Amino acid sequence: MNYPEKIIVGDRSFVVGYETVLKGTSSVRIKNGKILMKLSRFAVGRQRDEMVEKFLKWAQKRISKMKVGEFFEPEYRDGGRIVFHNAVYDLRIKISARKNNRVLVQEGIVNAYVNEGADLKELIEKALVKEQTAYLREVLSELNQLHFQEKYNWVRFKRMNSRFGSCSSGRNINIAFRLLYAPREVFRYVCVHELAHLKQMNHSKRFWALVSEAMPNYKESEKWLRDSGFLLG
Repeated sequence: MNYPEKIIVGDRSFVVGYETVLKGTSSVRIKNGKILMKLSRFAVGRQRDEMVEKFLKWAQKRISKMKVGEFFEPEYRDGGRIVFHNAVYDLRIKISARKNNRVLVQEGIVNAYVNEGADLKELIEKALVKEQTAYLREVLSELNQLHFQEKYNWVRFKRMNSRFGSCSSGRNINIAFRLLYAPREVFRYVCVHELAHLKQMNHSKRFWALVSEAMPNYKESEKWLRDSGFLLG
C-alpha cells in the first residue's frame, strides 16, 4: 500500500509523516500543520495498512472540526506575517555572515538579522515573548482584580507544547505563548483557569464553580481547545 504524503481537508493541505518505532504500540498526533505517525515495527502487512488508514481517518475527522478563520499559520520568512489575537507583526529577514543573531521588534515590524541556517522560529518567538509579556501581565491583573483578588508572584509566557498553562504551589503562573494565536476569549479562559488555581489547587467542583463564576461560557473555550488547539503547535 502506498501511503499518502499529504491529505487535503477543505482548503487546507496537511503533510503526513511516517516513522517506524521500536515500541509495541503506534500513535498519531497533529503538530505544526503536520500529521505525524509513529508506527510500531511489529505492525506489518495488512495490520500496518489498517493502522495507517485508521490514523488518517482520525486526522481528517479532527481537522474537519476546526473553526476556519480563527487561526492564521505563522510565516517565518522575509515578508511573512504573524497574526496574534491582539497584534499583527510583519517580518523583515536579512541574512548575513554575522556571527551573532539579532531580532528587533518595533511598531509591528520584526527585523531579524541572522546568519545562514539560523532557527528563525525560535529566535522570533523568543523576541515576541518579551514583546508580549506586558500584555499578559495586564490581562492577568485585570481578570484577577475582577474575579479573584488573589496574590501571585511572577507570571510569564512559556514556549511549551505539552499544556496551555500552569500554576505552581509557589503561586507562579505560566501561560503557553502559542495561545496568542488562539481567539481572544480562549486565551482569557486559560488565564482564568490558572488564576482559579490560586484558590483551588485541584480540579474539584469548587474549582470549576470559580471558573464558571468568572467566565460563564468557559465551556465554549474548552471545546475550541479540544477541537482546534492542536493547530497552535
